[in-house]
Amino acid sequence: MKKLSVLLAVFILAAGVAFAQEDNGFFDEPPPPERPIEFFNMEISIGFPVHWTNGKHDDGFYPGNPPDLMMEDKLVTANTSIGVALVFNFTRTFGLTMDFDFFYGAKLAGFASPTSDYNSLAGANIYIGPLFYIFNNNVLRMPLAFGAHMYYFTDDLWVTDLNSDGAWLNRHEFQFGPFISLGIQFHFSRDIYIFSKTNVAIDLVRMHKIYWIDATDPNDRIYDERQCTDVMNINWSLKPSIGLGIKY
Repeated sequence: MKKLSVLLAVFILAAGVAFAQEDNGFFDEPPPPERPIEFFNMEISIGFPVHWTNGKHDDGFYPGNPPDLMMEDKLVTANTSIGVALVFNFTRTFGLTMDFDFFYGAKLAGFASPTSDYNSLAGANIYIGPLFYIFNNNVLRMPLAFGAHMYYFTDDLWVTDLNSDGAWLNRHEFQFGPFISLGIQFHFSRDIYIFSKTNVAIDLVRMHKIYWIDATDPNDRIYDERQCTDVMNINWSLKPSIGLGIKY
């Protein structure tokens, strides 16, 4: 019995030493080294940008309107877009982003005169600015960016109230202002990751040109043209997007 007790004590002591060595080996093992930051990433995304514009401008150049007629102009576009972003990482916490997206086929509603529905709409968004990583390791990154934004669209519309024979109305719109973007990235490997981000822009300068083409002229001459610039209107845009990133 005494021998059995001694043997059991030896087994317990040996097991304790073994577990202690295992624990020390586990806890003393350094964490895996961080991967070196890549200098250049390209991101391909699909998004859903929404743009809302509210401002006043001169509608007196439309036929039938009195001169210097100031009317409220509310424009809303909601559409899908295809985007490409170029990301330059200078350090693990700082970089530069250039984000572009292109959209086509959206509707525009709320234009005060002469109509509230446009077609053949196409345009683009451009975002450029510095990029900061709130969190950055081998698997998860949270980029925060801010900078300058430009929004552009053009559209065509057939209207019948400009003259008795009808005409094509064409519009070109530019909006400029600051933006901010917050995203999250999940990195599967050294080369591929998926991401989701949301860009928010407040555009303070608006430039638009409207002209129409008289349908009675076989050469489609320009019937009239007017350009206008508005500053400090309430214009904003929101673009959530998801996509695939490729690291170089």
